[in-house]
Amino acid sequence: MNDIQYIYDAGGHKKSVIVPVELWEKTLGMQDSRLSPCNLQDYFGMYRDVIKDPATVARTLRAEWNRL
Repeated sequence: MNDIQYIYDAGGHKKSVIVPVELWEKTLGMQDSRLSPCNLQDYFGMYRDVIKDPATVARTLRAEWNRL
C-alpha cells in the first residue's frame, strides 16, 4: 500500500490520489454486496429466539401503514 500517492492543494488538503494499476483493477473486480441476490435460506431462523411473537410484531408493523 506504500505505492499510493496523494496530491495536495496549496492549502495542504488532499485533493486526489494516484493508485497503482494492480490495486485499481483489484477494486474494479470487487462485487457490490448490495447488488448481489440475497439467499433467505442463509438467514432463516436467525431471529427465532429474539422475536418471541412474530405475528404480533408483523401486525404492529402493518398498522403503521394504516395511519390516516
